[in-house]
Amino acid sequence: MHEYRNMEDLINYAGPLKYDTIGHLIHELKDKVSDMGLKLVLYKKILLVMIESLENILKYNEHFKEKTVLKKKYLPKFNLQRLDDRFILTSSNAVLNSDIPEITNKLTLINNLDSEGLKKLYKDTITNGQFSHKGGAGLGFIEIAKISSEKIIFSFEPINKNLSYYMLQVVIEEDLQDSRH
Repeated sequence: MHEYRNMEDLINYAGPLKYDTIGHLIHELKDKVSDMGLKLVLYKKILLVMIESLENILKYNEHFKEKTVLKKKYLPKFNLQRLDDRFILTSSNAVLNSDIPEITNKLTLINNLDSEGLKKLYKDTITNGQFSHKGGAGLGFIEIAKISSEKIIFSFEPINKNLSYYMLQVVIEEDLQDSRH
């Protein structure tokens, strides 16, 4: 994860995640954007990445409600920060260690593609309809990558033999047309 200095925290959430929590965080984003006077296109990009990140956490954590009680430091987290014309969205949650290879493979593939490759992968994924039991075929990751100004940063911190703490970081730059060449 990249650490940036002189960062302005816009949204900082840690705790259990429910649909109404997502709604509250979206409303908080709308208020912040209104105060900052951001362009609509930038707001939509931030909103899409935020929703995809939060929905991924929500879908994944449904599997842990009855099975485990995670330590406080491993609660789902979402953070939106601003540094000049850059917005850094960071999300974290526990994942099964058995899912790490699939997540890593998808993100590595996506990170190695340029914008045309991402468009082709998106089209192929939609056409092939290879959706997992968790509801996606990596479409959210592809959408995030199409918006991101940089490669998606991700990591896994082992929690125990079954779980790791997964972190995803996305950077969106203001007034950037297409940076994934």
